[in-house]
Amino acid sequence: MKILVGYDGSDSSKKAIEKAKDLTSACEIYEIMIVHVHEDARMKGTPYYDAIDLDELGRARDEIFEKEMEDLKELSKGFEISNIKTKLLKGDPAKEIADYAKEEGYDLIIVGSRGAGGIMKWMPGSVSSAIVKNCCVSVMVVK
Repeated sequence: MKILVGYDGSDSSKKAIEKAKDLTSACEIYEIMIVHVHEDARMKGTPYYDAIDLDELGRARDEIFEKEMEDLKELSKGFEISNIKTKLLKGDPAKEIADYAKEEGYDLIIVGSRGAGGIMKWMPGSVSSAIVKNCCVSVMVVK
């Protein structure tokens, strides 16, 4: 089984990593891919984009990417299998995770819930809800 784990630094995504670790000891899993999707401010339609120094933005973005890649490498430790991969994508998290899982033939996506309770968990904006709704791969949402 190939598992893709979505990670955004939140407590619930850390629980998703732990769930993937648990599954490696209980199931026949031959690959774990930990994916973090970086949303560029320009993709969000920032109204202040024209006032941003693009060189400064580029340096800041490079520093953020380096930190995110270091975090992903650290997360890949502690699994009971050796085939742990990490990937940093850019764009809309729900779309990028769903598309990548489908394109690369993953059997399961594990993501954390956004931590909202009651009716709020179904409000627009939840990455885990969007993945469940629009993905053709099985999804496990960890709370």
